[in-house]
Amino acid sequence: MKNFETKYGYFDKDGKEYVIKTPRTPKPWVNVISNGRYGLVISQTGGGFSWLDHSEFNRITRWHQDLIRDNWGKYIYIKNNETGDVWSPTWSPVKTELDNYECRYGTGYAKFVSEYKGIEIELLIFVPFDETLEIWDVKIKNRSDRKADLSIFTYFEWALGSSVDFHREFHKQFLETDYDESLNAITAKKRLWDIPLGDRGHWNVEYDYVGFFSCGKNPVSYDGDKEKFIGQYGSLEKPAAVANGKLSETTGAFNDSIASLKVNSELETLGEERINFFLGLKKDKNEISESLSKYSSFDAVDEAFYAVKRKWNEILGNFEINTPDTAMNYMVNTWTRYQAISGRLWGRTAYYQQSGAFGFRDQLQDSLVWLSSHPELTKKQIKLHSRHQFSGGEVLHWWHPISETGLATEMTDDMLWLPFVVHQYIMETGDYEILNNVEPYFDEQRKEATILEHCDAAINKALNRLSERGLPLIGAGDWNDGMSAVGLEMKGESFWLAEFLYKILRDFSNIYSSIGNAERSEKYEDKAAGLRKAFCDNAWDGEWFLRATKDSGEKIGAAENGEGQIYLNPQTWAAISEIAGEERERIAMNSAAEKLLKKNGCLLLRQAYGKPDSFIGYLTRYAAGRRENGGVYSHASTWAIWAFAKLNENKKAFEVYKRMNPIYSGEEPDVYVAEPFVMPGNIDGPDSPNYGMGGWTWYTGSAAWYQKVIVDWILGVRAGKDGLIIDPHIPESWMFYSVKRYYRGTEYLITVINPFGLSSGKVEIEIDGEKYNEDTLNIASDKPVKVTATLKKKND
Repeated sequence: MKNFETKYGYFDKDGKEYVIKTPRTPKPWVNVISNGRYGLVISQTGGGFSWLDHSEFNRITRWHQDLIRDNWGKYIYIKNNETGDVWSPTWSPVKTELDNYECRYGTGYAKFVSEYKGIEIELLIFVPFDETLEIWDVKIKNRSDRKADLSIFTYFEWALGSSVDFHREFHKQFLETDYDESLNAITAKKRLWDIPLGDRGHWNVEYDYVGFFSCGKNPVSYDGDKEKFIGQYGSLEKPAAVANGKLSETTGAFNDSIASLKVNSELETLGEERINFFLGLKKDKNEISESLSKYSSFDAVDEAFYAVKRKWNEILGNFEINTPDTAMNYMVNTWTRYQAISGRLWGRTAYYQQSGAFGFRDQLQDSLVWLSSHPELTKKQIKLHSRHQFSGGEVLHWWHPISETGLATEMTDDMLWLPFVVHQYIMETGDYEILNNVEPYFDEQRKEATILEHCDAAINKALNRLSERGLPLIGAGDWNDGMSAVGLEMKGESFWLAEFLYKILRDFSNIYSSIGNAERSEKYEDKAAGLRKAFCDNAWDGEWFLRATKDSGEKIGAAENGEGQIYLNPQTWAAISEIAGEERERIAMNSAAEKLLKKNGCLLLRQAYGKPDSFIGYLTRYAAGRRENGGVYSHASTWAIWAFAKLNENKKAFEVYKRMNPIYSGEEPDVYVAEPFVMPGNIDGPDSPNYGMGGWTWYTGSAAWYQKVIVDWILGVRAGKDGLIIDPHIPESWMFYSVKRYYRGTEYLITVINPFGLSSGKVEIEIDGEKYNEDTLNIASDKPVKVTATLKKKND
């Protein structure tokens, strides 16, 4: 069934696939496919790249960012040797107008189906789990009334190492290709790995892997030289080799290295042929041979694809919602979680931004996506990040796997996300034992500390960075990296950080109380009380809370400011943290609704900065209305859902959710332009001439948060200290909804019934038809627990 259909595409298969109907989407619409190590990004025109472990340090194929032309990728050319017609099943790079075209994105795969003059090509691309390769499964059908004599050519450029190879005349000097008949493969090596490795000076280590591109059918020829394939002054649209029908069989160390294989296919009318290609990295040719032998039959390839689908069903299938809002179901059940896992936690890359690194605050927050389904993976992330904390409590802002190099900064919030996520993990699992797990510090590998000590080090670092007024210093940024110059002299203050730290102090006071350490619990309560007083004495601006003060003491986010008068985060987190009392928190959130809630969610600030302010930072250097400077910054806007729901402003909470939903925004695709199936990092605000345009999709922390606040605070099914809480904040028109989720080892099948048209209130709970008198659910059972929760009027 086609749902949410536009001229560009629609959702199919209960929202589990998005089908693109034309290659001419407003911007490249991509899928980020990863198994946790090997990954690829692919666009609807065949653009994109592949990597292993790190999308920037270990890029396999060349790609350069160009969201206008989208002209870097891994391509297939089809040539009809009788007519001379040439086309591509992904449309690019040839751009011959296809008679039919379809691109389907699912969890872990992309499938193109196209037809030109009676020749149908199906191209399925996927990455098997537990492998370091990708498979191109090509099926050709001759639907014409005559015999077809076809040649298939492939093309991509080798990178093998750092993605920063725009100085190609330098980097190509270290690449060397070979053709191995026993593997039906072009192989590639590089004598230089240009990343921070080795102990003998700069750029002086060998690349660790052998790249390979193989075909299951014997190629008739091959090419490893870009110049021979394209031709001097030629183009990818009309490469010389395809026009001539010949590959030069050039390989070696003196070329601009590519991988092109040619195979022929002769098909009678209604004839079919299937051809598989394999691209990947291995340590040596023996490993290549072993992997290729696994996929030597079409049955094995089919089974590998089915295994990918089964794995994603396993990852996503034990958590499911069913609500009257179909777009909510699609985003929560499939796309936000797939985006957070494949794009952010595993791939850490996309089209608008490529990183490959772990952000301390970033992937910790992303790991919240695992809590309701696979909390042990949140625990794994906690332990990883603990190993990147310094013994003084500060942390690496980001670090690169492979080289283990990173950036230590004066960012003042990074380290606090560790205790925040640890608390979330304990609420979900009841696993206080994690606090005793031991991990070393980054700067003192021999000095191990418990997770609790790591958390204390982070909290104490923040407590030691207070101003004379008792407020946290903002340093080089406090979640908003764009506020990069507010506190470089370590005098500027952050009111948002005060709220965040206050919540953490209260949460960890409760943790210490639970583990029997009353002294530490009271200490953190005392610190929280002092912080609350400092905040309440200084943060209020009359109708909302201030954002920060500069090193000079000048206010940011004040009514007196000509630009940047009100910021979103201090309003939302005042309610989330409960730092200031409900009266002011409600006034502040009403101000946020009035001034910041726009057609695609809540703006990060208003009014946008029209000129740069070197004492705030690069935030003010964005064009007005774009990204953090007056746009909807999706990550922050999700917190408005949480804040409004906490205040029982349920209509506003749902309104923020709905305006942010890319499926609804995507119903105006030429305005929104971004993919309608994943969260954008930002959406242009009203000061932009492109008001409503989405951007920076996939690589955004908003995906994990969006699904979390929807489930926790709209559907109201969330983890608490003593059990699972059911606390709806829903539209009055909803008569029922359901949530399937695990909690502390038990599967709960929860149905919420709303017979009186309420938006929130007390619920009456039945378990398997029997009345249940507890306020929370914490039932140990090896069978699914069926829960019915009925919203009741206050007097019932």
